[in-house]
Amino acid sequence: MSIADLWISTISNNLANASTTGFKKDTLVFNEALERTLNGASGQIGDIGAGPAAYGTYSVWENGAHLTTGNPLDIAISNKTGAFKVRTERGEFYSRNGALALSPTGTLVTSTGAEVLDRTGQPIVMQRGQVVISPQGNISVDGRQIAQIGLFEGDFTKVGDGLFSAGAVNEIDPQDVNIQQGFIEQSNVNVVEEMIAMIKLNRAFELAQKSAQSEDESTQRLITILQGR
Repeated sequence: MSIADLWISTISNNLANASTTGFKKDTLVFNEALERTLNGASGQIGDIGAGPAAYGTYSVWENGAHLTTGNPLDIAISNKTGAFKVRTERGEFYSRNGALALSPTGTLVTSTGAEVLDRTGQPIVMQRGQVVISPQGNISVDGRQIAQIGLFEGDFTKVGDGLFSAGAVNEIDPQDVNIQQGFIEQSNVNVVEEMIAMIKLNRAFELAQKSAQSEDESTQRLITILQGR
């Protein structure tokens, strides 16, 4: 019941972010609970567990569908594991939220206000004009290159607001970067699959609950019988 409840909470969060740009769905990793070793006359037979235990959660880094927006500042990352660096009031993080815009000061920012950084770690400041973003992340305004977006790979951990932290990262070779201008990457959550999984988990929770109630009733009957002796 505890595992089902935790998994339902994870699915609920996935569904809540089904329309969040660049969102990566989460799933649970399981391990055996109270695992015991079985021994026989000839030695160890094997191991047996008492059921699943949550080992942790991880994000599924499958690409979401690319949606055309017509906004020349929007970008969608085709690289499966890459993310660009951003700066917020809390520090520097990584993001795949390619819904970009210009701040009042001309700084390139995400939809949450995080400053997009170039390969050297500096904010990208640009004038308004005809913007062209190449597949390698080169940004040109009216034919003049002003910056290049860098993509990084690492052991990313979600920190909220579509941001990731990472202890150590490696920059992806610019020749291997594949960015699409005028698109955004949608969430990789499959709503139908998540809803089906939630229905199955609700049924499993109910069955486990009925089993626990049945066990309690059997124990109570046994206690009553023993008390009557």
